[in-house]
This record gives sequence, structure tokens and C-alpha cells, in this order.
Amino acid sequence: MSEQFNTELFHAKLYLGPEKDELFETGPWPKPFVFNEDVVRVFDDMISRSVPLYREVLACAAHWAKDYFQPGTRIIDIGCSTGTFLELLGRFFKQPTALVGIDNSQPMLEKARQKLIETQQIHQLELICANAENCSFENSSVVVVNYTLQFLPLQARQKLLNSIWEGLTPGGLLFLSEKVKSPHPQFQETITRHYEAFKAHNGYACSEIERKKEALEDVLVPLTEAQQIEMLRASGFSQIDSPLKLHNFISLVALK
Repeated sequence: MSEQFNTELFHAKLYLGPEKDELFETGPWPKPFVFNEDVVRVFDDMISRSVPLYREVLACAAHWAKDYFQPGTRIIDIGCSTGTFLELLGRFFKQPTALVGIDNSQPMLEKARQKLIETQQIHQLELICANAENCSFENSSVVVVNYTLQFLPLQARQKLLNSIWEGLTPGGLLFLSEKVKSPHPQFQETITRHYEAFKAHNGYACSEIERKKEALEDVLVPLTEAQQIEMLRASGFSQIDSPLKLHNFISLVALK
């Protein structure tokens, strides 16, 4: 376990691309939503303005990774996108560490390679372009899956969680962040209203919010928190907790 909690990490700068997300303002927009080159170009801005507590989630994941990392093993970031979390982790870990990023979007990984030039000078960095459910997680003590599982078909989600559990070393940790839905319609309506207000506060017009919602329909399919926890238990995880939650976004930790 780490000896000291690094409070400065919660104020650390995230290295985000400069391109502003204006994909859903006017004209043709990606429908259904796909992680193509246009999305990748503005992805950093999109996710930082669309996910509540985004900075705090990455900082929290880095702390949990530090606490449960076992020397000689790997830390794997599934759905690493443009490499923002791996870059933060690279600054947080002072000793050379095996860091692995997996994403099925080649444009995402091209962005990540640019962002991780300094990281790979210190750490053993590997970026893999593949569907995560087909990858091996052997010799990993920490696996991070932030806002990725929600884009997979339900059967593929369970398969991936099973593979993660099998690959983790005993005492290994899964850090999972997802968009979830409330089982109570009235609460879900309230949560949606608050979430859309959050995005409007971050500069998105109502038309942009509606267009993106339409593009994500049947592409991002959220579960309830209870359903997500049940999937973790079905994979073999017995110790599960939630260090962060705001509106319809939650982070879960699960121990092997």
C-alpha cells in the first residue's frame, strides 16, 4: 500500500488536446456515434465537458492504482483513448512501470502515442489496437476501465469482466467507471435534467445536447448500478465498493 496520499494529484493538470468539440453544432454529425477521426480530434474536450468529475475520477483511479499495484506486474488501461490517464499515471509513478493501453480505435492510439512520448522514456509502455474482450490480462495487478464497458454488447461486457478477473493477480484491483441509469423513473428524469444542465453549463447548446443524445441511442446502453455490481460478482469479484458517484456516473472498485 502507498504510504502517503498525494493531494497534489487532484490538482494535477491533465494533458488535453486543444480542439473544441463542435461536432453537434450544425451540419452533418456522427450518427450513430462512432469513434472516428472527427470524434478523436475533439475527444479530449468532449469527455472533459461531458463527464462529471472527470479530473477527479482520473486522479482517484491513479491513487487506487498506486495502492494496489504489485511490482513486476502490469497496469492496463482498457479504452485508453488518447492516453490522458496513462500520461497522468506516468507522472504519478516515479519508478519504471509496465503500462499498457488498449483501444480498438487506431486514430485514438495515434493521438495517445503523441501524448505519451515522454511517458515511454521512463516507463515500459505498450499500446494495443484490439477489442479488449479478445485480449489477455495475465500478470496485471491493476486494470482500469473508464467509460468503455458501456459501449459493448451485454454479452461482451460479461466476457470482458470474466477475462479481467482471470488475468488479475490475487489481490489485484479493477477500477471501473460507467454511466448508469436509475431503476426509478422519477429519479432518472431528475438525474437527466441535472446532467443536461451540467453540459449546458460547460458550453453545450440545447440542440447539441439533443443531437448527441440521439447519436448515442442504442450505442451507449447503461445498466443500473445494481446490474453492474451483479456482473462484477458473476465474474468472481466479491469485494466491491464505490469511491465516486455523481448523478448518472459512477466509479466502482473490485478486488480479486
